[in-house]
Amino acid sequence: MKNKHVVLSVVLFFSAVVILMMSNHPVFATENYKAPTDLTATKDGSKIYITNFDADEIAVLNTADNKVIQTIPVGKEPTGLVLSIDEKTFYVTSGGSCGLVQAVDSATGNIVREVTAGHTPMGSVITPDGKKLFVCNRFNNDVGEYDLPELKLVRRIKVIREPRGAVVTKDGKTVYVSNALPNDVANIPENPEALVSVAAEVSAVDVVTGTVKNIRLLNGSGSVHGICISPDGRYVYLTEILSRFSHPTTQVERGWTNTNGISIIDTTQLNNKRSGFINTVLIDDIDLGAANPWGITTSADGKQIYIAVAGTSELIIIDAETMHKELELLPQDNSETSTGHTGGKNVFTKADRVPNDLKFLDGMKKRIRLDGKGARSVVAVGNNVYVGMYYSDTLQKIDLTDSGGLKGTEIALGVKPNPSKERLGEIHWNDATLCRQYWQSCASCHPDGRMDAFNWDLVNDGLGNPKNAKSLLWCDKCPPAMWEGIRKTSALCTRAGFQFILFSMPDETQCQDIDAYIHAMQPVPSPYLVDGKPSERAERGKKIFEDTKIGCVKCHPAPLFTDQKLHDVNTKCFYDRKDSFDTPTLVETWRTAPYLHDGRYTNMKDLFKKGKHGNAEGDIDSLTDEQLDDLIEYVLSL
Repeated sequence: MKNKHVVLSVVLFFSAVVILMMSNHPVFATENYKAPTDLTATKDGSKIYITNFDADEIAVLNTADNKVIQTIPVGKEPTGLVLSIDEKTFYVTSGGSCGLVQAVDSATGNIVREVTAGHTPMGSVITPDGKKLFVCNRFNNDVGEYDLPELKLVRRIKVIREPRGAVVTKDGKTVYVSNALPNDVANIPENPEALVSVAAEVSAVDVVTGTVKNIRLLNGSGSVHGICISPDGRYVYLTEILSRFSHPTTQVERGWTNTNGISIIDTTQLNNKRSGFINTVLIDDIDLGAANPWGITTSADGKQIYIAVAGTSELIIIDAETMHKELELLPQDNSETSTGHTGGKNVFTKADRVPNDLKFLDGMKKRIRLDGKGARSVVAVGNNVYVGMYYSDTLQKIDLTDSGGLKGTEIALGVKPNPSKERLGEIHWNDATLCRQYWQSCASCHPDGRMDAFNWDLVNDGLGNPKNAKSLLWCDKCPPAMWEGIRKTSALCTRAGFQFILFSMPDETQCQDIDAYIHAMQPVPSPYLVDGKPSERAERGKKIFEDTKIGCVKCHPAPLFTDQKLHDVNTKCFYDRKDSFDTPTLVETWRTAPYLHDGRYTNMKDLFKKGKHGNAEGDIDSLTDEQLDDLIEYVLSL
């Protein structure tokens, strides 16, 4: 009888193990991630609210003992939160394409109010009087304004492209919104004296009137992730990549291809010639990049700036006081003339050289390597800085008074999962330490696996013929790869990318992980859908698209919306050596402007009307303006 009990116990034990494994119990989970994406501290610093993107929750950290004391379930894929002025309520943005803003009682964790928002809401901010909430709707390219505490939508304000963050001035008059990507024509004109300008912009929104003034950042500015404002309300700081897209990608040393930095705007100078833009300062070292800067904040007195650097998993600390003094001392007059990289005569002042000066912050900057991967969020609490490690499900706490040297102390947010192959691929994709001298990651040119809106002169098809970065969605399903189809598969592109773009030897296991990540990519639902379905206009456009006389379906047949062939559609430009180019999938066309291989059109109306796209295989010119609008609506709904 005793032996039977032993056998039964063993059977029950292993049955329990199997059940636990099948139920995604944290001990055995491979995809039970937290992914801290935003950190928000209370005014007294006693608590930090942690937005866990993958866990669909807000975790509350007690800073006295660095323990999570509460987890609050919220909407799917929360992107961040903002505390009300009295801190009795916090407002969470979540929901992805089905955007939500949820008002949560800080004491109980109960959701007390919920309203719909735009596509992928994020980057919320409350005016100093506590009466207005502004929310960035990333893929609607607008900002929602809500009255508080009712959480009533007042209006939607158009900005530029993919707004990701917002701050408000101390007087409550202006909201500054960071637009992640440029929205410019990217092709190089035939005139060699001309300089193509492609840059992200900051939108300054008048809180009373809703009018917008756009502040253009430097040429090459993109992937603007972080934004913060100094405690006195004077300076807005933004993290960004400063791309050197006019250079052929023959090396990465000394920031030849990509550099990384912060842009600075003086809010007191909004109405001057440059709208308050001061300069862009590089955070890299001469021979060591600081790729993919993400979150940014300041100390309570504004004397230091803290930057979470995602690509190299670092915290960078900048002496803000000294930096501003040095910038103010630079001559602003056009005192020198030199030959620009396009061959034309361009005027550079000493202040103009700062965005190319990898030594400017020498003596004003500290770099702290952190354990874990994906430093994306940062918050300062007294003499401590906390950094959210997105891919490690941890926080790193840095004690700024530590006499033994600044280093991070790890705070676990849960049981660490065993990453899936796809997750490992995503980690590698965003890891700049796999690049020579850490200048860039795969995500530098392909954020979220998509595109950065710049043209690049890659060495894989010869020099002197730049082409627009392509989205990699479904690239493994739609061979060949690259605009000229020079790689038979996306897997070959991955390995070639390590060698000729990151300038490092590819590790086959890491490459296989990246292959899995690319294969797992799924399209984001289009903002042109209505309740998840095509609009009436799009349904009419579908019929036009499928009309063989119009011809769209000949090269873009469903379900991949590409025939996977190269075609000559009369798009060869001055710099091209070939006249046929790969037919891209039309899925997610709504987010992949500028269009064509050389990025010459920023919208589809120009693509059809000016570019006559489609006439090579059909009769686009026969469509009325209304029919063309219907067709465009359908394509943008895919």
